[in-house]
Amino acid sequence: MRVAVTGISSYLARTVFPLLEKDPAVEEIRGLDLKAPSFRSDKLRFIQADVRDPELARHLKGCDTLIHFAFIVMPIRDEAKADDINIAGSKNTFQAAAAAGMRKIVYSSSVAAYGAWPENPPVITEDVPVRGMPTFYYSRAKAAVENFLDGFEKEHPAMVITRLRPCIFVGPTIENAVKDILGAKMVPYFRGYPSRMQLVWDEDVAQAIHLALKGDFPGAFNLAGDGSLSMQEFAAILGVPSLPVPYALAYWGGRLLWSLRLFGQLSPGWIECIRYSIIVSSDKAKRVLGWKPSCDTAGALRRLIASLPPA
Repeated sequence: MRVAVTGISSYLARTVFPLLEKDPAVEEIRGLDLKAPSFRSDKLRFIQADVRDPELARHLKGCDTLIHFAFIVMPIRDEAKADDINIAGSKNTFQAAAAAGMRKIVYSSSVAAYGAWPENPPVITEDVPVRGMPTFYYSRAKAAVENFLDGFEKEHPAMVITRLRPCIFVGPTIENAVKDILGAKMVPYFRGYPSRMQLVWDEDVAQAIHLALKGDFPGAFNLAGDGSLSMQEFAAILGVPSLPVPYALAYWGGRLLWSLRLFGQLSPGWIECIRYSIIVSSDKAKRVLGWKPSCDTAGALRRLIASLPPA
């Protein structure tokens, strides 16, 4: 198996790479990114490439499987650029894979594609349609790419396309908003919005991606640790108090801080996204992929806390 990985320098690629390297079925790992990864291997061939390159197919020829990670996750100021990379870049990558004669695509999507809506079911299964949030760049991009794949699959019925939809994943070296909260003296929550969150350990997501290479698994698969946490429960595990905050104050205050460049991880879209819950079932991934996450949501948080160096 020759595997092409876009976004080879990304956090998730670094987490998946050891599994690919140790797998005797994987003969070559062709890593595409704008910057070289920090790791090396005899199996790895790095190619400096932009996923928006109209000639991208030339870099994919000879590979049979594509893992698509290249995506802007944390906010940048230029949302038009983010959409161009995330949406147009993903479309171009999939079209290049088809042009190169690749047989399988594993796409790292997100539960954010469902959108954080007040009418979301208590537990979301894969048959619930994706419905991105127009004002949240990450959610709208994940949904737009999945909507594109709906048509792409029909045009390329011989290709196996696996969509993995993880919730927020955490790990010892990831930099995201969850990790930022760990050092807080208190944890805010939105008064009147009893939203809950799920977490999944990064190596468990990597395991699911690796499992997706082991057979033909078309369709979507949610990935989340069992259970969920309210922000009050999140605070209790951290051992700090929780503070009720009006949503309007948090949102408009966040917009102000974002405009003043005082918010690094939470753009207004992320604040909007955590107002309502996106709680998913991972039963399909467990049943079909044979996925066995190592910990539940609370366990992932405790494991993250334990992995950090003492203050």
